[in-house]
Amino acid sequence: MGLFGAVLGSFWAVIGPNLWWLLPLVLIGVVFNATMPGRGPRLSRRDTWRLFKFDLRAEVLNRAGGRCEAAFVLFWGRCGSPAVEVDHVFPYSKGGPTVASNGQALCKSHNRRKGSLTPPWWYLLRLEKRRRAYFPPGTDVRVFALMTESDVAARLRSTGGRRSG
Repeated sequence: MGLFGAVLGSFWAVIGPNLWWLLPLVLIGVVFNATMPGRGPRLSRRDTWRLFKFDLRAEVLNRAGGRCEAAFVLFWGRCGSPAVEVDHVFPYSKGGPTVASNGQALCKSHNRRKGSLTPPWWYLLRLEKRRRAYFPPGTDVRVFALMTESDVAARLRSTGGRRSG
């Protein structure tokens, strides 16, 4: 049987009787942390523009009313601190483009805590629900980590026609 068989047998002796509650727990964890289909970045080509700058930065800060968009407690309420930084909802390091639909205005504390975490589906839904209360009327509150043709055109206008970041 060997060492591998003995280890596998010991593992099964402990895990086997507990599968009735372990499998649902693992399934709940996977569902709770899953991303929202169709909202995440397409990893085919990384955006060359890393930082929110120029008109794009001002747009993200203005639509948030200059206030942090993060939740006050877990996923309830809205932080009352002034927004001083613009961050990617879907992190740049994981393929999130630098576009207004993927930007959020955050206070320094919330931006440091978020790090490079990819948001699960429930985070996006709660952020979009909060945004309905303070975004200008007619503005799309949804988070899309995709660069559209209008995003490319706006970037070219902001940079005076230069393509690279």
